[in-house]
Amino acid sequence: MVFPAPEQANLEFQRLSKTVFLYTPPTTPPANSTDPTTILICQWMGISPKSRSLNTAYNQYRSLYPNSRILSVRSIPEYFSTATASTRRAPLKQIISAIDSDPAPEKRILVHLFSNGGSLSFSDISEIYKQGTGHVLSVTAIIFDSCPGRPTPTEGWAAMSVGLPKGILWYPAAISIFLILGVIAIGRYGLGIPTFLDRVFSKLNDWELVDRRAKRLYVWSDADKIVAARECREHARLAKLEGVKVETLEETETAHMTALVKDGKRYWSTIEKFWKGSK
Repeated sequence: MVFPAPEQANLEFQRLSKTVFLYTPPTTPPANSTDPTTILICQWMGISPKSRSLNTAYNQYRSLYPNSRILSVRSIPEYFSTATASTRRAPLKQIISAIDSDPAPEKRILVHLFSNGGSLSFSDISEIYKQGTGHVLSVTAIIFDSCPGRPTPTEGWAAMSVGLPKGILWYPAAISIFLILGVIAIGRYGLGIPTFLDRVFSKLNDWELVDRRAKRLYVWSDADKIVAARECREHARLAKLEGVKVETLEETETAHMTALVKDGKRYWSTIEKFWKGSK
């Protein structure tokens, strides 16, 4: 397989809502195709649509599976601070019709989660789909890239401080983050109240919400300072204990969620093999 350069032209997506976007390929798949019919990409928190890494993912998937639809879901920074669950989920209500509009007689859905932003989005999508249809969203395979995590205050700061403004505005923004992390720490460690990411961690192994039959690929790095490898390992272990088919791609030197570019050949070859073994 020849992997495309990240500099390829960006795909054109139709905006379905504030956070849901759909790419429709120009051609239909052949009758004997075993490629994904829909690829659901749940983005990491706050990533720009012009991101090199995000567009690398789009173009690699277009190269591997040129006839696959791509549903891409944004994760907005406010979802980790001030937004309520109803605010988060309102734009996601389009997801049911978007998934069900897949014209294939036999749907094959590949889900790719990036970081805790992607984990949160997929958790919400799973709940919305179950509430709206009465059954669990049927998927063929799920990729957990650098997720799910239950961050410590240090890891939370590393994640939330990435987009801080420069100059004098850094200080009030940083103080706001410290206050949020302080409240979370008091609740979690002092009062035993699980954070919403603790709950997401559990929900992604809740078979009332997530398809237990879906094969899983976990990607993590020992050098990740935002989502610790120990969390990804633990989630994979718990899933495997309940009979889920699990594969792993373990990095040692790449930073948070950079393997898709920094170790691209190995990363995308692993995904290609993983999908072939998922059907």
